[in-house]
Amino acid sequence: MKGNSLFNVCALVVLMASVSSCEKMVLNEQSGKDIPEDANVVVRVTQFEQIPFDSRTRTDVANVCTRLCFDVYDESGEKLDYLNQKSDDANFGIASYSLPEGHYYLVVIGHSGTKNPSFYANGKISITGKELGDTFWTCEELEVGSERIDMDVVLKRIVAMVRFVPTDALPSTANWMRFAYKGSRGTFSGYDGYGTTNAKQTVELDVENGQSQFEFYMIPHEEQDDLTVEVLTKHVDGNIIDNLSEKTIEGVPVRRNCITICRGNLFDNESTMGSSCFTISVDDEWDETINKPF
Repeated sequence: MKGNSLFNVCALVVLMASVSSCEKMVLNEQSGKDIPEDANVVVRVTQFEQIPFDSRTRTDVANVCTRLCFDVYDESGEKLDYLNQKSDDANFGIASYSLPEGHYYLVVIGHSGTKNPSFYANGKISITGKELGDTFWTCEELEVGSERIDMDVVLKRIVAMVRFVPTDALPSTANWMRFAYKGSRGTFSGYDGYGTTNAKQTVELDVENGQSQFEFYMIPHEEQDDLTVEVLTKHVDGNIIDNLSEKTIEGVPVRRNCITICRGNLFDNESTMGSSCFTISVDDEWDETINKPF
């Protein structure tokens, strides 16, 4: 990879697959005594948004997500090097680098998928749609000079969750749902953490009789974003497919680090229970809940 001849990058950060492809010194998680003498940048993940650590350990980090990926870019946006790390790697959540003097960007992604994101020039990052779950990110500028840099980083949640809570019953034979919208699902800018595509996205879910809520993650384009969501419910049995209901819901507000709850008649059935029977609980690791009736 271009840039390896210039940099001797030794890294450990938080969350993503296998360090074995690069020969890099392992750091001591607690004391940092094994940091190379020539390392001039040391990074520790000390907090996820809304989730502070009492004392930073590998376990703290792994409780939030299981993989971390970081990329180093130069000022022109060219990717110079990368590292993927899994939660069972030693010193999970710590990184050190030996870099020539200059200006760099360090992008860190934390998630719990099974595949690594794809990184492109100019900071574009893509997570496979089916892999997108709770996702955290940060972009840090590094001004490397003659003094060593010791820095703590906080990863911010960049996803929004859209949750549908129907007030009518799921059709008894339904076993599959598709949510479609135009926007960005798992593709975003590494520099600001916002979605960068505006293509039609589809989320397919297997459902069970009696299921009372349905949800998916996506990455908003900006601080205040909204979606038009098409919901299709089907019964699928081999090659036999029956469309059971279809509904379009407009003006669904989404904001990263928030859960948007859409409640209403979703299947055009007679409501079998009043909305007062529903208790909507929100994980307190998230920010405020946005309610969207339909």
